[in-house]
Amino acid sequence: MLDISKSLGYAIHALIYIGTRDRGKLVRASEVAKECGLSVSYMMKILQALRRAGILESTIGVKGGYVLARPLKEITLYDLLIAIEPTKKEICYLSTAIGCRFREACIVRNLFGDVNDKVKGYLQSVNLQSVVDSIGDKICVFFPHGI
Repeated sequence: MLDISKSLGYAIHALIYIGTRDRGKLVRASEVAKECGLSVSYMMKILQALRRAGILESTIGVKGGYVLARPLKEITLYDLLIAIEPTKKEICYLSTAIGCRFREACIVRNLFGDVNDKVKGYLQSVNLQSVVDSIGDKICVFFPHGI
């Protein structure tokens, strides 16, 4: 099973919240944190990781905040996985770990290589706009203070 971290889940919520606000409107980290029920410091770590990955743009200052760097339809679940959990590029990381004596000849890597490719392909095929579209009018349930 693919282990999804809380941070990745919150990143998805945060981006959908930011992406469904008025286009181009800066959204403060404190507002996103409130909607997700998180501390501002924890949300800031998530938003900064997304900014470093080029998924968000930010402006600092009193009127600062975050805005999508590209539309939701161009942001995939794989983009988020790599932004939040860069070590999860592969499901089987044993053979790429320092000190693994099998390296490329790893039986486990050969067994799970196809699974890794299929999971990666699926995550690359799902964009956040399709997630928003699948939720439809029920999106307000997820964000009780906004949207």
